[in-house]
Amino acid sequence: MSGLEFREPLWFLLLIPWAGTIAWYLFARVRERETSISVPSIDAYEKAPSLRAATYDYLPLLRAVSTLLLVIALAGPGKSLGFTSVLHPGIDIFVALDVSDSMGSEDFEPKNRLQVAKNVLRDFITLRVHDRIGLVVFSGEACLMSPLTLEHETIAETLDEADLDTVREEGTAIGEALALAASRMPEEKGRTRIVLLLTDGVNNRGSVEPETAARMCARMGIKVYTVGIGSDEPRTAWQGLRSLFKGRHQEFDEATVKEIAAITGGKYFRASSAGVLWENVKDIDALEKSTVRKNEYMEFRDGFMPWLAVAALFFLAEIILRAAVYRKVP
Repeated sequence: MSGLEFREPLWFLLLIPWAGTIAWYLFARVRERETSISVPSIDAYEKAPSLRAATYDYLPLLRAVSTLLLVIALAGPGKSLGFTSVLHPGIDIFVALDVSDSMGSEDFEPKNRLQVAKNVLRDFITLRVHDRIGLVVFSGEACLMSPLTLEHETIAETLDEADLDTVREEGTAIGEALALAASRMPEEKGRTRIVLLLTDGVNNRGSVEPETAARMCARMGIKVYTVGIGSDEPRTAWQGLRSLFKGRHQEFDEATVKEIAAITGGKYFRASSAGVLWENVKDIDALEKSTVRKNEYMEFRDGFMPWLAVAALFFLAEIILRAAVYRKVP
């Protein structure tokens, strides 16, 4: 804890006219005494002045002290208690997660692709402490699950709710998901914006082509990191009513997701297992660190009230003394 400090020291400029007034008053009193005529014969018989008369000239001193204390109070006296770090906003991140039927493939045993992706994303969210994060899920159409928010616990809960039944329209609308995520990211000067796209399919639904959405993101200054999910081995996946298993190999359009990343200045990753997916996400976390600038602000305890209270006491003392003790009778 440091000593007494002042938040508004410019108020001390008022002490310049205050000091001038004091100097003028003292000069006037000295001049008055020098110009007064002394009569020895009278002075010899003059009685000593009473206490009331002797102290009358000190009344202006009460007002001077009151004014001085008031200026100190206005200057905002107080004591610093320590430092606290203030973090400026970091990065805006929209996660676009594929929840189409093929994400039910169980090549990430013992869990399917979607369950593993959700677990990895949940860990990724905990790494981005100062970033706003939003969530879009998509299958045959895109659906906004959460706008950008710093409430990461809420995002994690929303992510848990996402499953193969969240979007009933079958297919994979990659372009539509990108366009939706980009449209929900407000432009703020100096703020980085990225989309993290996780998919295992081919764009075959939606009114927006992936390349078109990627060029839109590039124009907006939004980078897209794409992660292709799934092993290279043929696997079956839940299809249609999800109550029947069809042994059809799921295609993956790797060229398109690579192009999306290239157009936007992002990067493409391929996750062939749960471990590789986590490593991919950690690499993205390392690439896009929050550019958080720390300012050190001092916690401050205000102390102007005692000064103001004493100033008021001196002012009231002058008023009471003038009215009761030094009252002039006409």
